Amino acid sequence: MGDQQHFTELRQPFTCVGVYESTPAEAVSVIKNSEHRGADSFVVTLMGDGTHGLEEEYLNEADLSQIFNCTGKPVMAIYYRWNFAGETIDIADEERQDILRMAARAGAEAVDYVGDTYAPTSGPELFSEDAAEYSLASEGPPQEVAPERGSDAWERQKADIEAFHDLGAEVQTSTHARVHLDPEEALEIAREFDDLGADMVKLVSVDRSWEDLLDTFRACVLLDRHLDADFIMMSHGEHGILGRYMAPFFGSMLTFTQTSYSANTKDAGGFYSQPLTENVLDIFDSMQNVEPTKDPEELTWM
Repeated sequence: MGDQQHFTELRQPFTCVGVYESTPAEAVSVIKNSEHRGADSFVVTLMGDGTHGLEEEYLNEADLSQIFNCTGKPVMAIYYRWNFAGETIDIADEERQDILRMAARAGAEAVDYVGDTYAPTSGPELFSEDAAEYSLASEGPPQEVAPERGSDAWERQKADIEAFHDLGAEVQTSTHARVHLDPEEALEIAREFDDLGADMVKLVSVDRSWEDLLDTFRACVLLDRHLDADFIMMSHGEHGILGRYMAPFFGSMLTFTQTSYSANTKDAGGFYSQPLTENVLDIFDSMQNVEPTKDPEELTWM
């Protein structure tokens, strides 16, 4: 591991730039450009055939080391079962963990750990019409949640997280729920990952209205009060874009951003729900003195 700070050591809230390039040289270029524009950390997409992620030929320690050690700021590695072009990936959970362990050995300060690893939750095929209906109705169970406590999958996850810690990497568990989460449900899901030993818990809800977005903010408040691990609370849907800017002021630790957008799906930037780094930094810089410093009983209410 390098001398970078861990994600949980950064002053919160902070920005984390998504890096979706297909080659190490392109990924390093995005990181260095973003770094000079004020980015605080980075997350590198390893899955893909060059479509929103590294090509497979670069999934080796030497090439990955070029990326993870090109900056003094922390870098996270992700490898999902799907890519950002809206395609599922035929890969076993065991193989994904092997790749993430390789990334940790190559210098990644953190890895993103899919919440239902070894025990995939049931639900409609991703990116299908049924999946869209599932999210809009939000009546089914959330996806990518932790396995049953004490099960074989639970114990394997716990062992994986300990192994990543032994390599010096932090672990962010991630739940893309594919449904709207009410605040109490979000807290329940997050606590399971906290008990597994996660350093950070990422929950992605579905927000279909401003009322849903208010639930997401309420979930932030609950998590901030009752969760030991740091957390990221965010949501899919255009109503949730505002939440990506504002959730950090309710306790969420960071905002995932992009340095620029591109209309070309083979390039980084086609994921438009992620705000631009410069816009988020402007808001972070301007939102001063908004955290309460006194109890209500101490105020004059004038």
